[in-house]
Amino acid sequence: MRIVVSGAGLGGLVLAQALRDHADVIVLDRDANPADTGGYRIALTPEAVAVIERHVPGRLVDRIRSVSDGPETFSQFAIADSHLRPIVVAPEPAGQDRMLCQRRALRQILSEDLGERLQFSSTVTSAEAHDSGASVTLADGSRIEADLVVAADGARSATLRSISPETSTDTGLVGIAGSTPLTRHTRFPRYLLRGPALAVDRHGVGMFLSLTSRGLRDIPPELADAVGPPSLVWGLIARRDAIGAVQTASSAELVATASALVDRWTPWMPGVIRDSDPDRTAAFSFRAADPKAPRFPWTPGRITAIGDAVHAMPPTGGRAGSTAIRSAGALAEALTAHPDIDSAVAHYQARVDDWAVPAIEESLGPVRAIRALGNPLAQLATGPLLGVAGWIGAGRYRRSQADRTGR
Repeated sequence: MRIVVSGAGLGGLVLAQALRDHADVIVLDRDANPADTGGYRIALTPEAVAVIERHVPGRLVDRIRSVSDGPETFSQFAIADSHLRPIVVAPEPAGQDRMLCQRRALRQILSEDLGERLQFSSTVTSAEAHDSGASVTLADGSRIEADLVVAADGARSATLRSISPETSTDTGLVGIAGSTPLTRHTRFPRYLLRGPALAVDRHGVGMFLSLTSRGLRDIPPELADAVGPPSLVWGLIARRDAIGAVQTASSAELVATASALVDRWTPWMPGVIRDSDPDRTAAFSFRAADPKAPRFPWTPGRITAIGDAVHAMPPTGGRAGSTAIRSAGALAEALTAHPDIDSAVAHYQARVDDWAVPAIEESLGPVRAIRALGNPLAQLATGPLLGVAGWIGAGRYRRSQADRTGR
């Protein structure tokens, strides 16, 4: 059985690790190498950790844990106002096994031991299903045949473009994110020691804040750059009509834009942004799948999908990476448990909504609130801000209750 995976993100790499002894797997990615990626700390849920424990070699799991912050660094999630005063603090269930790892380091580790199965600098431009299989076409015109093609190349997937309409839409929000190395002079709210926070002002500007890599010891030298120094990660969220086009801006321009938007926040916040590492400052658009629409809006066959290619969600819920990994694990288990590919894919696709829809819904809560604050009348009231807290707090409470009851 030959499986072509288009995309070497977290989901695609976990899928390749899971199937390495069961199939001829080829992973294709347009990047030049595993370190050629952006992103910040990934907070993997217990369900995603369980998938990694089942399907990734133990040596690699140990390496992931060696560069991951402990679960005590995510024991709560806070919602705050623009002065960074907490409004709601939602505790996370105690005793959970979590991995809190920098995306670049996690991707590098998951790429290990795949050898020739992993082919970088290989851009998939399209895919086509046949009676008994599928194929992908690369940017250089070459074609690779397979029994199954898995799109794992993110929102607006090129792999799915020829068989499906886009599975996600632009939310109208834009993010600017950065990472500021911690010094003894760096200011931050003390509640960040126990977990991340989302602050929102009455104009609909949000700011995600998290501490990372503070307690790590004995980081493998080859992963030190990927992990980075102890830092305060910040991520500004704003409506596109309020922030303008930022995708082509330089890091200096991004820092200037972000610091100006929080100029009336707590006095030290603009300074923290200006001290961010230029190499770890970036801008991105927020896309999301419709939780009420079908995950797979095409005739089932020998092309399927995992991750943002089929259940895109904004980073406001912190669950995209974990959801992609859960889908990768479910697809791998279906392919190894069922007698044929068609029944395995059908079984997998029928289950995805179970974990994808709740994650999308939770991630869209802050998006809806920030968009609502674009209304001048809403800006005059405190209700929408409390609504942000309610949306996120209620979603996390429901999830914690489900975790406790096993549902």
